[in-house]
Amino acid sequence: MFGRLKQAVSNATNSVKDGISNATEGVLEVIEWNDYHPEMLVKRVPESGPADIKWGAQLIVREAQCAVFFRDGKALDVFGPGRHTLETGNLPLLTNVIKHVTGGHNVFSAEVYFVNQSVLTEMKWGTPNPIDMKDPDLGWVQLRAFGTFSVKIEDPQLFVNTLVGAQKMYTHQTLNNFLKGSVRTKLNDLVGTTFESYAKIRSNLDEMAAAMKIKVRDDFGKYGIELRDFFIQDVSVPEEIQEAFRLRAKMGALGMQGPAAYQQFQAANAMRDMAQNEGAGGGMMSAGAGLGMGMMFPQMMQQHMAGAYPPPGYGPPPGGYPPPGYPPQGGYPPQGYPPQQGYPPQQGYPQQGPPQGYPQQGQAPPQGQAPPADPNQAKIAKLQELVDMGVLSQEEFQAKVAQITGG
Repeated sequence: MFGRLKQAVSNATNSVKDGISNATEGVLEVIEWNDYHPEMLVKRVPESGPADIKWGAQLIVREAQCAVFFRDGKALDVFGPGRHTLETGNLPLLTNVIKHVTGGHNVFSAEVYFVNQSVLTEMKWGTPNPIDMKDPDLGWVQLRAFGTFSVKIEDPQLFVNTLVGAQKMYTHQTLNNFLKGSVRTKLNDLVGTTFESYAKIRSNLDEMAAAMKIKVRDDFGKYGIELRDFFIQDVSVPEEIQEAFRLRAKMGALGMQGPAAYQQFQAANAMRDMAQNEGAGGGMMSAGAGLGMGMMFPQMMQQHMAGAYPPPGYGPPPGGYPPPGYPPQGGYPPQGYPPQQGYPPQQGYPQQGPPQGYPQQGQAPPQGQAPPADPNQAKIAKLQELVDMGVLSQEEFQAKVAQITGG
């Protein structure tokens, strides 16, 4: 990029030399800056030392440019866009410094600084080092931010005097590097005084950008620069804190708050992961572990969501608690227990064979007695609880049911 800039500077200098006509060698009659590079903000003519300029020479200033005349380190005048004839009418301060040279020409010595006055967009800023902030909820956190701003050189004479000096050219990148240091300083002050929490910053980025524009505007104005726009594209915290925010959002969607709720949420995630794991220990072992945690999770949820005991709508038992006659007056355990002959009783225990009325092997259960419960139904019921809590999707539920039933 800087190779192209140097070429642009060379072209501009050559164009000035080419513009000399019917003049003593080294005396400028036409001064202009054509073919300037967009990244160049200031071009000095000549590149070093003063130039001998013919009295009555033509100064050509193009749109979005201005030309500042300097002599002996002092600004003489500023010329806007147009074609100007350099004479006493527009440079009265030069009347006493005109000298006569061979060939009958009156000349004066000066330097000309052409300044680019177009609006400079896409000036970038950022925080190479994080900003430490004490958040009321998160404690000490490190913030990073970045964005863009746009400026215009409003007072070219002040700009050249304060920033450019004797440099032969001044670029867009040079100015950007200077200004973003001021932006970082003002951002540190704003975070420490006004936007004291990460949540407040995230919800008020526009207000923060407006506050930054006010703070930075006066600082830029000291150098003849007008701040047009200021944008904040993002303010972020480390990845582990962002993950904590996402986790809290998931818990809030399930109506779970507090440290105990966090443990329950982690248990639910572990249960889901084991239910989805078909590798380690076999599918049925993982499903069994998931079902075991599924039996624990509703109890934890019930403890978390419960208010007081007894539940609403249930009063104390009639007669108060404990019920009348309890504990027994004779003390606990009741008299005669355990039996003197020891426990269990010696006679008739254990029974020989199945109890009376219990069917023998291969026989149907007695009439009126329900058959034993299917253990798969209990597992399916627990899986259904996981679906109701949002831990398993409907597709995962159907896959597990097919696995359990062998369908």
